[in-house]
Amino acid sequence: MRRLALLAFSLALAVAASAQELRGAQDGAAEGPITAPPDPVSVGERFDRFNASPGMQAGPWKVTPTATLRGGYDDNVTTVSVEPVATPFAQLRGRIDAVNADGPDSFLVYAEATQTWYFEASDLDQFDARGGLDFAVQADDYVRIRGGIGVSTNGEIDSANEGIVIGGAFDPYVDLARYLAIPASLGVTYDTGRWFVRADGALTYYDYDDRTTLGGTKVDQDFRSGTVADLDMRAGWHFSPSTSVFVQGGYNLQRFDDKSANSDGWRAVAGLQFELSRLLTGEVFAGYAAQSYAGSGDTTGLTYGASLDWFATELVSLHLQARRDFGAERTAIVGGASVTSPVTHDSVAFQVEYEPLRQVLIRGRAGYQWDTYEGSDRTDKRFFAGLGADYVITPNFRLNLDYLYDETTSAIAGNSTRNVISLGLTAGY
Repeated sequence: MRRLALLAFSLALAVAASAQELRGAQDGAAEGPITAPPDPVSVGERFDRFNASPGMQAGPWKVTPTATLRGGYDDNVTTVSVEPVATPFAQLRGRIDAVNADGPDSFLVYAEATQTWYFEASDLDQFDARGGLDFAVQADDYVRIRGGIGVSTNGEIDSANEGIVIGGAFDPYVDLARYLAIPASLGVTYDTGRWFVRADGALTYYDYDDRTTLGGTKVDQDFRSGTVADLDMRAGWHFSPSTSVFVQGGYNLQRFDDKSANSDGWRAVAGLQFELSRLLTGEVFAGYAAQSYAGSGDTTGLTYGASLDWFATELVSLHLQARRDFGAERTAIVGGASVTSPVTHDSVAFQVEYEPLRQVLIRGRAGYQWDTYEGSDRTDKRFFAGLGADYVITPNFRLNLDYLYDETTSAIAGNSTRNVISLGLTAGY
């Protein structure tokens, strides 16, 4: 925790110093900022704003409590390829948001608690809680500061290839990944309207509980308990209020209780932000990245990303995202110690939103991901597709229906499928 506090303090000082230097630099600026038109809003965002619960006003603060009751059926809760657990489930969630968005500054304070019951697998029952503060402050015409801090306890379902390998045989985890997370972030943007500089830092502390495999092995999670820090700097030039080119550099530092899982990485990319006729907006970038692992050398190569929003009509919006990241997976146990395998993650995801009626929103999504393991011919693939609908009964009550199909193929972990269907009712004051 002492290392965590030191990293957080150093990060805050560095970003604050950057902001002070940028504020001093604006005194000699020859041009004032160019005011860009408001960003286009997706159908889903507009639907949520229009049908938001009224909340309670307390001075500049809007306080909105909500409660959600959800039930459904999951035919493979832990996403394993053998002996899947199929069970009905119920979930109760309570949340309260307090928002102060009076003027250019905004503050959000939130707290949430969720209890999930699996009726035919009660050992997977889980209570989660989270809370925190997010803020954005317009320091002056050129400088905007944003950040947040939070804490959460989580019980998450893993991807199907989570487990260990002993003697060449894959043994999957059969419980949820339970952990404590403490995230903090701080960022500063200096934007003259012609050129801009943005600095962002994020620091997260994780503490995972031990896991149990199908074969009954208790696996210590020291290889994922620790601190992850990310620093990014972007600089660019606006050709117009909605079009700009940029270069970006980033560095990440990962330090875990199991030092063999430690890693450091960097990336350098160039990209373009654009908007075409207010109908198509997005960002594309490409460059080079490298990640160095304490226990297994380096992995390097091309990195890329794209995020596109198409506002096809007033009632239809589509979103496409693709990217490549470098990571690692600790799945093998050799003599009681974990082994790190560098992995290249490529993914593409598509989402569509359609509003046939003012009180009805239809949502669809699909995605594909393939993970390539360096030093072997292993490639794991995942496909998912989902369909959902929201129906606003009144501003205080909303029904939603969701279906998810998830399929994973792996020569090591085996093939698995998962179907989840659920119906929920949300009440907001």
